[in-house]
Amino acid sequence: MALLELSKARDSVWNDNRLLHLLAEHPEANHIVLRAVLDGVAAKLDEGERPYAAVLALAGRPELETGEVRKLGTLRGSSARLRRLLALRLSSRI
Repeated sequence: MALLELSKARDSVWNDNRLLHLLAEHPEANHIVLRAVLDGVAAKLDEGERPYAAVLALAGRPELETGEVRKLGTLRGSSARLRRLLALRLSSRI
């Protein structure tokens, strides 16, 4: 439950992006937490921010559908490099 609460915490751009990245990689993060992180990352990208490490960490999580993570690459803050790395990470999933 604490991880879910942390996924909604906001402080500063750097801290928010780092926290989302840490949560995306956390071994105890379940599907509910990862969905909340995915939503937080999507909101950040849509605002033009760059939580790229969190995006790539989410791409490596088998608990999330490939399609829902792939959509992050279509949002406003996504760069060409992020889209390329995201496609590579998703293609390496088994």
